Amino acid sequence: MIAFLLISFFFLLIIGVPIAMSLGLASMGGILLLNGGSMVSVGQRMFEGMNSFALLAIPLYTFAGFTMSKGGISKRLMDFSYALVGRFTGGLAHVNVLSSMIFAGISGSAVADTAGVSGMVMPEMVKKGYSKKFTVAVTAISSTIGIVIPPSIPMVVIAGILGLSTGKLFLGGIIPGIMLGIGQIIVSYHLAKREGIQREREPFDIGFILKSAYKSLPALLMPFIIVGTIVSGIVSPTEAGVIAVVYGLIVGGIVYKELKWRDICYAFTETVKTSGRIFIVIGAAKLYTIMLTTAGFDRWVSSTMLGLSTNPTVILIMILLIFFIVTMFMESIATLTLFMPVIYPVALSVGIDPIHLSVLITIMIGVGLATPPVGMCIYVACDLMNMRVGQVMKTLIPYLLVTFIIMGILIVFPQLILWPASLI
Repeated sequence: MIAFLLISFFFLLIIGVPIAMSLGLASMGGILLLNGGSMVSVGQRMFEGMNSFALLAIPLYTFAGFTMSKGGISKRLMDFSYALVGRFTGGLAHVNVLSSMIFAGISGSAVADTAGVSGMVMPEMVKKGYSKKFTVAVTAISSTIGIVIPPSIPMVVIAGILGLSTGKLFLGGIIPGIMLGIGQIIVSYHLAKREGIQREREPFDIGFILKSAYKSLPALLMPFIIVGTIVSGIVSPTEAGVIAVVYGLIVGGIVYKELKWRDICYAFTETVKTSGRIFIVIGAAKLYTIMLTTAGFDRWVSSTMLGLSTNPTVILIMILLIFFIVTMFMESIATLTLFMPVIYPVALSVGIDPIHLSVLITIMIGVGLATPPVGMCIYVACDLMNMRVGQVMKTLIPYLLVTFIIMGILIVFPQLILWPASLI
């Protein structure tokens, strides 16, 4: 039964069937094989997977991200980032990273960041002499910070699947997100030196920085409003998504006066498309996971992993390796929905903290978004620059290496994740 479910799913995936349909068809084939054709539970099980208050945050943060991009907030974040770090060697690459870190506190989506804030920096980088390979690599990898610094759509999905506190996951991602940003800035500096990028000659001007900060203040307040209301207990993470939507509409439409009705219509349309794709995958993956569990896949994974080692650190590394491999070939939300219920009991059995585990997996999901063959961030960035993915991989490797180094530090020092999470 396990073999049939796995082989049929991957076969459908390989021949080009969309992932939601692959999951659904493999599951229905398993139902026919298991109990002779009862399909009554298919719709019910899929609805169960999608019927979560925590998951309601997905369309809210997605919509907020689109309104921020169209409402002039993205441009002002980029201007503020340029005022802070634009003067240094590799300044525009640093602007790319810093803008992504700030925008991460608004959208919760790595792909939205790639197409939004980072996408605005790319033409200017090429104009200033940065190679297209460097430009695409830093854009793709910096965008993955968007799912680590709160809010984070993958964290919302994990919380919905496992019943964890979304707020704790959000807080747990703050320090790792900052570490990833600093690591990417260091790599960008060395790559810029190697490419001979000339440093901007503008002198340090505190007045220019303060002026940029003032213009960007409504945008800069957004992450603090989202995280602050969650930490203080005023609202839940899902309700904070409503605040993000309303705030984005007010700032973009009334304060900056750049958000038009056509932009709001565009945001609604794209939110429906994006959320619809995510939810249908979550529902199909829920059905598929139930079939795998019925077939005993979770027991097989548990006995196999625990048969190799019972050391928490070893098990944690094995879990992360599984996600690293799987996310290179499978869409991130489907990966989480399929594998989190399976590996979660294994992690708990050896004493791995679920918040620590979930934040590390979120970072690894980001690695998958920046690596082929299914990494959406790398494909969006390449498409914006008319590049092939293979042309960028050599430049991307240093960024991936620093990501793995930071993950190693987080494994050794879990309090970097757990201490902020303990504040609520």
